[in-house]
Amino acid sequence: MSSPSIFTVLAIIAVCLALLALLLAVLVVAYRYSLTRHPYTDCRRCKGTGRRRSRIFAHSVGYCPDCTGSGLKPRAGVRLFNVR
Repeated sequence: MSSPSIFTVLAIIAVCLALLALLLAVLVVAYRYSLTRHPYTDCRRCKGTGRRRSRIFAHSVGYCPDCTGSGLKPRAGVRLFNVR
């Protein structure tokens, strides 16, 4: 049995890298589309309510300082992809 030539191996590697680059481009476009459709997520600290209870006084309620009382925070890629 003869081993494949170096050109065959390089061609296979080039095809694999091209497919990987194409897959990565499709994933980036899909993530960008997802960010434009849903740019915000629920705030983790207030669980999307916009209000937080005091740790010391259970009856005391105030606005969440992380989301400024809206209950929503921008997703991770919104600033990266400049989505508004």
